Amino acid sequence: MTAGGPVSRTIRWAHVQAAERPGGVFHGGPVLGDDADSLKLRHNRAGQVVDHFAPALRDPVTLAGSYAYLGRSFGHFGHIMSEMIHRILPTREVAKRPQWLILQQRGSPTRFGALAPAAQAMLRLLGVNEDNCTVIAEDAIVEELLIVEAGTELGSAPKDWYLDLLTRRGPGTRPLNGDFPKKVYVSRGGLEDKSGLLGEKVLEAMLSEAGFHIMHSEKLPLLRQFAMYRAAEVLLFAEGSACHGVELFGRDTLRHTVLMNRRPKAATTFDRVLAPRSERFDHFTGNPFLGTAVFNGRGDPRADRGVSAMALHDLSAFLDEVGVARIARVPALDYLTAAHADLKLYTDRATALTRRVQPELLPRQLELVERLEDVFTATVQAGARIGAVPRSQAAA
Repeated sequence: MTAGGPVSRTIRWAHVQAAERPGGVFHGGPVLGDDADSLKLRHNRAGQVVDHFAPALRDPVTLAGSYAYLGRSFGHFGHIMSEMIHRILPTREVAKRPQWLILQQRGSPTRFGALAPAAQAMLRLLGVNEDNCTVIAEDAIVEELLIVEAGTELGSAPKDWYLDLLTRRGPGTRPLNGDFPKKVYVSRGGLEDKSGLLGEKVLEAMLSEAGFHIMHSEKLPLLRQFAMYRAAEVLLFAEGSACHGVELFGRDTLRHTVLMNRRPKAATTFDRVLAPRSERFDHFTGNPFLGTAVFNGRGDPRADRGVSAMALHDLSAFLDEVGVARIARVPALDYLTAAHADLKLYTDRATALTRRVQPELLPRQLELVERLEDVFTATVQAGARIGAVPRSQAAA
């Protein structure tokens, strides 16, 4: 370990277990102990080790040669950006051109081209491809394995040494070519019933009139996304996976970043992603969370797939207060119409899915739908305003 830098370790004949997720629990990875340095080298979330190991390897293959551990694969953009890529730059401080080792889910295809398209795109951008990467989906004994501490993890702020490294060598150091909008709203509106924000199209129209470019990051190549983020004087994010698109930026790469909530938390994972990389960071927490009508595979309600109304009057006042936009008029009735239509789309699609795959849950779900409609109605105040979450309550 270097002063102020990552922990690293080279292990001869390292035992590596294939990735598995029984019951949503992480299993697999290089088999490491519980000493302080080993804990830093394992898979962490929010400062806590989350990986588990079987008592013994299962029919391991032997990999001859030297490898550097990149991590386990993910398919979701937010998890790729927050949990898969943050060993790459630190490892290159130790080994310039390693042969990378990636863990796939046990039994999965082991071609680089079988990784999720978003993962392939991000890895190629960072110089990792089929020529310098080995993918395994079974237990292995590796002749020599370099493991370097990840610079950040899901749920935590980036480590200081990692921010410094990103400031020197991350994608945020590349020259910007072309013209870019100065104010950008990173919307979730293109996700339709998965947006989580009811009536977002009305906010898009309001912000467009106030000089914002409306960006749907899922429709843009990664380099274009990165360039737009860096060039903007003001970035307004709707809380969501797009925020993870700044994970490879160093300290103060972004100028003024504003985060708008869609879930009932004052401090979120995204604060810890955005704030350290921004010269100024503000967080609007007034959008009231209504609840959810979506279940997971175990039949539990998924709060992460719930919906919020948008407190447009309070949001407009907040944007004026922090100096990023002056909204001339809030079309309250238009908003209520759009929000109700989005709520119906959300509940219709949720119940259609349940009828198809979990019909036994439908009675419970219809109760949730009725409750959502009641809560939405209860948020509407005089003048067709949506009642915001008070700041004192949001901060609690």
